[in-house]
Amino acid sequence: MKLKLSKKEINYALYGLVLGNGFYKNGVIHIKWSEKKKFYVQWLEQFCKSQKIKHVIQKDDAGKINFLKIWVPDRRHFENNRVVDSNNKKIISTYVLKRITPLGILLWYLDKGYLYVSVKENKVKRFAYLNTQTYSKFENNLIRKMFKERFGIDTTLHEINSKKSENVEFFRIYINATNFKIFYSVVKSFLSIIPSELRIKFNMKYESNHSNSNAELLKKDNIE
Repeated sequence: MKLKLSKKEINYALYGLVLGNGFYKNGVIHIKWSEKKKFYVQWLEQFCKSQKIKHVIQKDDAGKINFLKIWVPDRRHFENNRVVDSNNKKIISTYVLKRITPLGILLWYLDKGYLYVSVKENKVKRFAYLNTQTYSKFENNLIRKMFKERFGIDTTLHEINSKKSENVEFFRIYINATNFKIFYSVVKSFLSIIPSELRIKFNMKYESNHSNSNAELLKKDNIE
């Protein structure tokens, strides 16, 4: 993994981990993954090898769980209600959204994003989404504004129905095929370093990845 980043650049990229599955407390980003995603945790170890890191594997009733702790280079960028509030609840702040880098949004997408492609009767449906339902509608709109103003990516907000919480609204960021190509171009220079298992998240060929759809491949307009 050949990637030389300054301490500030690392901080701004690590925002993506906190906005995704990570959690920040007292200068440390905590990440929890099941054993089947161990490859991703090991990749993060390499990515953050210039930082202090602790990787622990524990076993519970659900199987083996990987815990990764990453000490941030400069905790000032993570405190004062920038990634968590006074109750240690994860938040979206304008401070972070103004500073997160293309590498940071890539890490966020690797954690919480998905590219959906279905092919049926020579018709292709393709879009991506970012699972942001842990954030409020207001925070989701801040995220959308950041994608548009900083990276030129238009998104929409989709409401998710939840049987468990009928009176609670959940939303996630939706990116259509045209704007996903823009997203792709923004992060493309870093794609060579990501784990091979996650490159399916950027498979820009018109090839179905949806089990209920026709698997016929369309060869036009591929991005290699």
